[in-house]
Amino acid sequence: MTPDELRIAQDLTMANPERLRLVGRMLTHPAGRCSAADLAPHPGSADAVADLGRHLEALAAVGLVAVVGSAAVVGSAAVVGSAAAASGPLYRVSSRGIARYGAAALATPRHPGETALDVRDHEALLARVTETLSAGFTATAGAGTVERLVRECYATLDGRIGSPAQLPALTAWLAADRLAAMTEVTHGSARDVLFVCVHNTGRSQIAAAVTRRLAGDRVRVRTAGSRPAAEPDRTTETVLARRGLDGLIEFPRVLTDDVVRASGVIVTMGCGDACPVYPGRRYLDWPLDDPAGRPIEEVERIVDDITARVRDLLAEIDAGDGDGAVADDAAPGAAPSSDVDAGAGGRSGWLPRPGRRQWSGATPDLGAEGRRKTR
Repeated sequence: MTPDELRIAQDLTMANPERLRLVGRMLTHPAGRCSAADLAPHPGSADAVADLGRHLEALAAVGLVAVVGSAAVVGSAAVVGSAAAASGPLYRVSSRGIARYGAAALATPRHPGETALDVRDHEALLARVTETLSAGFTATAGAGTVERLVRECYATLDGRIGSPAQLPALTAWLAADRLAAMTEVTHGSARDVLFVCVHNTGRSQIAAAVTRRLAGDRVRVRTAGSRPAAEPDRTTETVLARRGLDGLIEFPRVLTDDVVRASGVIVTMGCGDACPVYPGRRYLDWPLDDPAGRPIEEVERIVDDITARVRDLLAEIDAGDGDGAVADDAAPGAAPSSDVDAGAGGRSGWLPRPGRRQWSGATPDLGAEGRRKTR
């Protein structure tokens, strides 16, 4: 399929308003990844879940969402009718899905009777994002905290993103992830991994994509940059696309204190001492070549190097929990790859989170003068 044919296929797929609503709900989901059961009305029927599953499959087929693992059957599956309906692939919105349809998804009425918004009216879109996130995090964050964080994320992205039209959707994505980091974790779990490099376009994005494919839902992955670029690196995307991983990278984001606090393993790649130190975390520094400006053959070598390091890291994490080694079956719906071919086998579902705590405000972005990391 040529790029023009893919864009036409994406437009046809997104002509269905229900799929726009799904993208909007995924952008603001507290977990950052959703199964069909997660998105079903409560209580949802097995038929409703199956219908949502078909919509998600259609979105994945044109690269607007990506599969990141399998949902576990947690407790009773009565809310969706059967255990089979409660399990299934987990999806996250891809960077191209956010870029092309994120604003339209936020502007689409969330329920019958609600007014459609103008995609150019950022104030109205941010108000809707704030309302949606406040409802999703009602048990852990007050409405004032949510509003301040949404505004902070918007200000952080403004002027750094090439297309202002993408600002509301990127704000929703970033604010949802930072709220999850701030409110769900009081100390880092070994299965919360943060990859940090300078521009958050090459090494950290490759490591995150490979980890998402190899570990599926067993590890929560975040990336950040000490001086993030405005958009993903095209050469990195090209190389990862050859391995079926391009849908698993994200827009570059700035390193913030709350994201470091939420992580149990922090892997730095050439970003010096910009990462703050918290007790009980594991800090690793991987000396890797920066793929920026390099020929594709060299980027392929860097991806191979990172893949080997990620495999070793996941094996250590699993061994620490008493889990088995990373499985070799492809993740549900994932494209096969000759180099990165392991999937979401092993234990599914997130680790139980430690106690939640209420936050009274947003934490500031870290500058390059952040506390020095000891080695």
